[in-house]
Amino acid sequence: MWIYLVRHGETMGNRQRIVQVPETPLSLIGEQQAQYLANAYKNAPISMILCSDYKRTQHTAKALHKKTGSKLILTECLRERNFGDLRGRSYDDIDVDFFAKDYHPPGGESHPQFSSRIKKAWKLVEELANQQTGDLFVMTHGLVVRCILSDILSLPADVLASIDVSNTCVTKINILDKSLIPLLCDSSHLPSEVSVNGGAV
Repeated sequence: MWIYLVRHGETMGNRQRIVQVPETPLSLIGEQQAQYLANAYKNAPISMILCSDYKRTQHTAKALHKKTGSKLILTECLRERNFGDLRGRSYDDIDVDFFAKDYHPPGGESHPQFSSRIKKAWKLVEELANQQTGDLFVMTHGLVVRCILSDILSLPADVLASIDVSNTCVTKINILDKSLIPLLCDSSHLPSEVSVNGGAV
């Protein structure tokens, strides 16, 4: 059995490189990406979709939910990192490296706080995955995917530097042996005209 770790579809915040707010919806391209993702995995033996409760992840997951009829569960623990007072601002207007591990955004999560939350979320993922008769889809956000790959699965630094956590990319992880990852940030389900990548959050 497998865990599929997936980033949501594109939003205008991604395209315009804006630190997003929770209610940001998918763009038109993001909606198309969600449909391509759903079509690609409609025949996979998916028992459950565990999904961040933000609007952009819900909209991405619902396309797959409709195709598969699998159970859809929303959770706060898979939310994107909270950048507090920076949310809603353009990347270009922020004069610090807000992705730096030693930066604590005002009103938001430090990297250690974020990493601790995602480690707890992963325990939930593993618990639910082990209860399924089929596969578990985890619909979440770009920095959450990166945190899982780096802080939990401990991928080498050169591998992490080479990957592109693009919209609707899929990482496939074996439930029993987490070192078995036959798909790493794969977006081959997208045709070139909707395979775009904008801001990370």
